[in-house]
Amino acid sequence: MLNVKHLSVNLGSAADRSSKTLLNDINLHLGYGEKLAVLGANGAGKSTLLKCMCGEFSNYQGDIILDHLSLKFWNDAERARQMAVMPQKVELAFPFRVDQVVALGRAPHGDELHSTALQRAAMQCADVWHLRRRNYSGLSGGEQQRVQLARVLAQIWQAEKNSDGRELPRYLLLDECTSALDPAHQHSIMQRVGEFAGQGVAVLAVMHDISLAACWADRVLILRHGEVLACGAVELLADAQLLAEAYALDMPLAQRYAQQNLGWMQA
Repeated sequence: MLNVKHLSVNLGSAADRSSKTLLNDINLHLGYGEKLAVLGANGAGKSTLLKCMCGEFSNYQGDIILDHLSLKFWNDAERARQMAVMPQKVELAFPFRVDQVVALGRAPHGDELHSTALQRAAMQCADVWHLRRRNYSGLSGGEQQRVQLARVLAQIWQAEKNSDGRELPRYLLLDECTSALDPAHQHSIMQRVGEFAGQGVAVLAVMHDISLAACWADRVLILRHGEVLACGAVELLADAQLLAEAYALDMPLAQRYAQQNLGWMQA
C-alpha cells in the first residue's frame, strides 16, 4: 500500500563540507490496517521520514509509492482525501471553535457543512465532543492535541471510492500525537487509533514513549543517525541490547526498559 524505497535525504551538496545526511537508504512497507511505530533518539530522522512520506518534503532521493503510484505524481487534493497527517504542533491564528477546527478536516472533500455526523463521531473518538463549542486557543496543550487528532480522523473517517466502486486505501501519519497528553489519555487515544486501524486504515506513528509503542504497535521501525537500526515485530522492544544501541542507554537501564516493555506486550 505505502512503500518507501531507498529513501535518502541530504542537506547541502556532496562537495559542501557542511552537508548533512538526515536519512540514508530507508526502506519500509506500511500495509492494510497495520500499526507501525517509528522510534529512535532525538535527531534520528523520525520527523524527516514522516515529512517525506506526507509530501511536505520532496527534496529526497529514492521513491515513495502510494497506492501503486509515486508520491511525486499525486496532487495535494487527491493525497489529502486518502492520507491524513498530524504534525507535532499546529498553530491557529484565528479564534476558531473546536467544531470549526475539526470541520477543516473535511475541506479536501468539500463537505464541511454536510458531514456533521461524521465530525461528531471523530470528536467522540478523540474525547473532545464536550469541548466542541469552546474556543480552540483557550484549550490546554493536551486538549488542543486531541482536537487536532479529531480533525485528521475526520479527514479520512470514511473511505473514498474510485470509479469502479473500490474503496481506496487510507493512511494516518502521526508525529508524536500524545506528547502533551496525560498517561490515561495517551493510552485511551492510542487504543482508539488502533481501533481505527482495525477498519483497514494503515497507521504510522512517530513515538518517543517506547512502552506506549510496546502495547500499541504491530511492528516497529527503529532509526539511528538517519539509518534503519532495526525493523520488525514489536517484540524487538524487549531486546535490551537493541534499546541500548538505539538510545545510548547503559545496559542496566536498557534491561529495565526491555523488561517493562515485555510486560506491556503481555498485558
